[in-house]
Amino acid sequence: MDFSHYSDETVTLAVDLVNTLEVFGDSESLERPGDVERFLDEHAPGWPRGRRSLTHADLHEVKAIRSRLRSIFSAVDAAQAAEHLNALLDDVAATPRVSTHGGRPHLHVEPAVAGVAGWLGAVTAMGLSVALIEGGMERMGICESSTCDDVFVDTSRNRSRRHCSDTCTTRENVAAHRRRRRSL
Repeated sequence: MDFSHYSDETVTLAVDLVNTLEVFGDSESLERPGDVERFLDEHAPGWPRGRRSLTHADLHEVKAIRSRLRSIFSAVDAAQAAEHLNALLDDVAATPRVSTHGGRPHLHVEPAVAGVAGWLGAVTAMGLSVALIEGGMERMGICESSTCDDVFVDTSRNRSRRHCSDTCTTRENVAAHRRRRRSL
C-alpha cells in the first residue's frame, strides 16, 4: 500500500508548523492570521482555502494544533505518541475517504471539524501516524543542539540524525572542536 501522500508532504508540513515557534529564541512566526495564510500558501499550496479570510480564532486554533503536534515529537515512546495522535485524529473527527482526482484512487483523510485548524490537524496527524507506523518513534526527534529545539523526522538510512539541520550539526561540531582545543 502506498500512503506516501501522507508520509512526505504532510510530515514536512507538520515539522514546519511545529518549527514556526522557536522556544529558545522566543521567536513566533505565526503572530497574525495572515501569517497562517502565508505559511499555508508556502507549505501546502493545495490547502482548502474556503471563502473567508482567517481570523484570530483560526490563529489560536492553529497554534493549539501546533502545540499538540510538538507533544508527539516529545513523547517518551511510541505508545504515548500514538495516544497523542489518536486524540488529535478524534478531536478533528478525521475520516478516511477514497479520492480519484489525478486518475488513480488514493486515500485522503478529511476532518469533520470545519476550518483550517481541523484540516491541519487531520492531515498532519495522519502523516505523522504513517511516519510512526512505518519508521518508528526513533525517527521522530527534537534537535540535540544546545541552542535549538526544532523537531525533525529522520530519513537517514542508519537512523543517526541528531540535529534538525546541517547548520545545527555544524554548529555543535565546531563547538565540540573548540572545547577540545581549549582543553589541550
